[in-house]
Amino acid sequence: MTINPDPESSLILAEKIQPFPLDNQVKPSGGWAGWRGPLLVTALAAMLRLPRLGVPHAIIFDETYYVKDSLALLNFGNERKTVDGADKLLLGSDGKDYLSIFTNSPSYVVHPPVGKWVIASGEAIFGATPFGWRIAVAVLGILSVLLTARITRRLTNSNFTGTVAGFLLAIDGLHIAMSRSALLDMTLSFLVLSSFGFLILDRDRVNSGGTKIWRWAMIVSLGLATATKWSGVYYATVFVILMLAWDYGRRTEAFDQSKIFLRWLKADLLPTLAMPFLLIAVYLATWFGWFNSQDGWNRGWAKVNAANSRFPDALVSLLHYHRDMLSFHTHLVSPHSYSANPWGWPLMIRPTSFFYETKATCGASSCSQEVIPLGNPLIWWGGVIALGFIIWLAVRKQMSAALPIAVAFAAGWVPWLFFTHRTIFTFYAVVFIPYTAMALAMSLDYLDSKVKSKRQIYLRWPTLAFMLAALLLTIFFYPILTGMSISYSAWHLRMWFPSWI
Repeated sequence: MTINPDPESSLILAEKIQPFPLDNQVKPSGGWAGWRGPLLVTALAAMLRLPRLGVPHAIIFDETYYVKDSLALLNFGNERKTVDGADKLLLGSDGKDYLSIFTNSPSYVVHPPVGKWVIASGEAIFGATPFGWRIAVAVLGILSVLLTARITRRLTNSNFTGTVAGFLLAIDGLHIAMSRSALLDMTLSFLVLSSFGFLILDRDRVNSGGTKIWRWAMIVSLGLATATKWSGVYYATVFVILMLAWDYGRRTEAFDQSKIFLRWLKADLLPTLAMPFLLIAVYLATWFGWFNSQDGWNRGWAKVNAANSRFPDALVSLLHYHRDMLSFHTHLVSPHSYSANPWGWPLMIRPTSFFYETKATCGASSCSQEVIPLGNPLIWWGGVIALGFIIWLAVRKQMSAALPIAVAFAAGWVPWLFFTHRTIFTFYAVVFIPYTAMALAMSLDYLDSKVKSKRQIYLRWPTLAFMLAALLLTIFFYPILTGMSISYSAWHLRMWFPSWI
């Protein structure tokens, strides 16, 4: 980051960090030069995510819940139960006259509505077809690549490093497959990543004496993330703590030592106490369909049960509904063949197969067609080393970008380590893979600096070699990321470990 020349008005915590190759003191060239690389890797992301988006022509894995819930929200404002065989009827309808799959009874759902509204937006424009219910999620996946590149550029003051981070995310197999599936996790990942970008913008704006508008944008985005999946709360907690730590660190340099705490308390901490209320308000607003309905699940619970409260009946009913949802998530321990211990997520030990068929559609005697969100092994395994390096740098305060990246990764992974008894899956890791890409890009840049001090593109051979090898792996695995029909032997060649099957 650029060091502010005015030590009295806006010294930053990062100024105390020791020199490091990635803490470039020269601001990267802006304008088109700052957008060229990120836009190119975003175009690559689109090329890997959009073609054949309607394949397989099926409702895969948990799409069976969210596709129909999204259609119900779009047509009725709240989720509804469906008839037996609804998936088959919906696929056979070609996106037309599908309302017959719904009954008049409300459906009990265990996730808030934002991610389903995202899916519904694609269905509203393109119809209730596999392409229609996947397109909006794909767009968010593509935009996530652009965000990752631009955020990394801001963190490192390097156009090249930002582009590398975006490239690594663009070609990662888990991110590709999740971008092509109508699940909630990509929406959560995008909103959390947006929040992270707002956090960094807030840090830089406040450091330069600007307003604190970006931290409020961060809270709105985190409210939407929480209204997609409750795990957004983890990020809300951690990002606000990091923001306040930066605020305090800034004041230790800029003010009389005897007044530091009082200034921080008055100017930083006290206004922050309003943030939970804004987050809750955003969260509640996303339930507008349920509030506006008469037959949403538990909509009339307070009235039926004569619940005495100073709050409106609808709010009391929603609170009771959320207690049921919390109980469901807490006690979700039913066995599942693809359940994965979160300790193994960063190593991609047990990926989740979303779809598998053996129809003879490949021209061979035995065929396989699979959609499996399998992370690029080089990115994931190299990312584990890179994250260890980044955490080490953060602890030693040797790189200003290390701390926020390490914190963002930890916020997405560490909380799940306390729920190993629950039925959870490796694809949840799509929320923190952007920070793995950031850590890996910066670690590769460090290797480049050890090869040559000069930064000409042709002297960055460690990074370029890694990028080429990772791209070749993505090409190799691409058929099983996107549901291509290949021979059984070709499919088995890609199952490197028994735990991948």
